[in-house]
Amino acid sequence: MSATKQKAAQAKKIEGPFNVIIISFDTLRQDHLQAYGHPKQLAPTLDDLAARGVSFKEALGNCGWTLPQHMTLLTGLAPLVHGAIYLSYKRRCALPARFKTLAEIFQDNGYLTFGLANGNHYGGGWQYGFHRGFRSYTDLFPTNNGMELVVEPAIQCLRLAGSRPFFMYIHTNDTHEPFAASEPFGSQWGSSYQNRYEGEISYVDHQFGLILAELDRLGLAERTLIVATSDHGTEFQEHGFLEKKLNLYEEIIRVPLIMTLPALLPVGKQVSGFCQTTDIAPTILDICSLPEPKQMNGQSLLPRITKKKAPSPEVVFAHTLHEKTFMYEHFSARSARHKFIRTVPLFTNLEKLEGNVGERFARLADVAELRKGVWRELYDLKNDPGEQHNIVTEERQVARELEKKLNAWIRRCGYQPRTTRLKM
Repeated sequence: MSATKQKAAQAKKIEGPFNVIIISFDTLRQDHLQAYGHPKQLAPTLDDLAARGVSFKEALGNCGWTLPQHMTLLTGLAPLVHGAIYLSYKRRCALPARFKTLAEIFQDNGYLTFGLANGNHYGGGWQYGFHRGFRSYTDLFPTNNGMELVVEPAIQCLRLAGSRPFFMYIHTNDTHEPFAASEPFGSQWGSSYQNRYEGEISYVDHQFGLILAELDRLGLAERTLIVATSDHGTEFQEHGFLEKKLNLYEEIIRVPLIMTLPALLPVGKQVSGFCQTTDIAPTILDICSLPEPKQMNGQSLLPRITKKKAPSPEVVFAHTLHEKTFMYEHFSARSARHKFIRTVPLFTNLEKLEGNVGERFARLADVAELRKGVWRELYDLKNDPGEQHNIVTEERQVARELEKKLNAWIRRCGYQPRTTRLKM
C-alpha cells in the first residue's frame, strides 16, 4: 500500500478488530537491514515496511539465544520469569500454565490463530508450549530452505480467515547458520561466509514479500498489523569468532523491530530510545485494544509511537544460561552510555578445554576481570561502540551501579542465579 493510501486509511479512522502477523527472522542482525543503515538493500520487503510504518532504532533482546527470546516474544515475560531458559532437552522448561501466550489471548477474544514454525524447536516446539492457543499449528517446516514452503500454507490461512480477525505467528530459521539459501539467493551477494548470510536475508525477505502481496490482494493489508523482528544477531568475528556463543555484545542483542498498520500507525516514523523484546506483546495487545495480563514485564510502545515524548527504559537487562556444552551463566545491563556484562562459569578451568568452547573462555579470561570466580566487563559504548576495551577496573563505580541495578532486576524476577562452580 502506498504512503498516500495509508494516510487516507488513517484519515478514515478505521477501528479494529485488527489482524496480526508477527514474524521472527531467527539470527537476523539489526545492522544488516538498509532501514538500519546497511549499505546494501538485502531486504527490500522489510525496508519498505519500515518506510511505510514504524521502526525502533534501539530495539534490544532480553537473551542471547532462541528459546528464551521466542517465549518472551509470545508472552511479554522476561526469560527469568517464564523459565524457558535451559539448553538441555532433559530439563523440563515448558511455559507454566499460569502464563498466557498471545495466541491464547487472541483465541479467547474470537480470533482465528495460526502458527507456522519449523524443526528448530527452540523457536516453536510443542514441548515448550509454543503451540498453546493456536487453532492450527505446525513446527514441521525444515530449518533450512523452509521459508519457501511456508508461503503457500500462510496464504491458505489468509484465505481461510477471510473477513474474520486472525493472529498469525511465523518463525523462520533460514537466517540461522548454516547459511545455504536456495538459488538464486544463495550466491546473490558472493560466496564468503558473510555473503551467504546476506543471501539468506534476501531469500527470507523475498518469501515474506509473497505473503504480504497476497495479504494486499485479499484487501486485508489496511487493517493487518505486521510485526517483524528477530531473536538475536550473529557474530562476524567482532570478538574473534563466528556464530553466537558466550556473547551478549551489541552484535547479538541489537535486533530489528518494525511495525506497520496502515489503519492506525504513522508512516515512516523512527522511534528512538530503548525498547526490548518484552515490550512487543503488550504493544500488540494495546494496538488491538485487548486487555494485557498483569504479569507481563514489558510496556506498550504505542504511547511512544503516537506521542512525541514518552519514557523509555534507562537500562535493559539480558540473560543467557547455557548449562550444557558451553557451561556458563551470562547477564548484561545496558544503559545509554555503558554495557556491564557478568559471566559465571559453571565449571573451573573452562578456558583449558580443547576446541571452540575453550578458545572462547580463553579469550574471556584475557579481556574480563576475574574476581571470586566471576568474570566482569564494562564498555563505554559512546567511545567504544565495538566493545573492544574493558574499562571495569577504571570505572569501578559505574560497574557497581549497573550491577546493583542488575541484581535488583534479578530479584524482581524471583530468580536465583547459578553460583556453584564444579571441577571438570
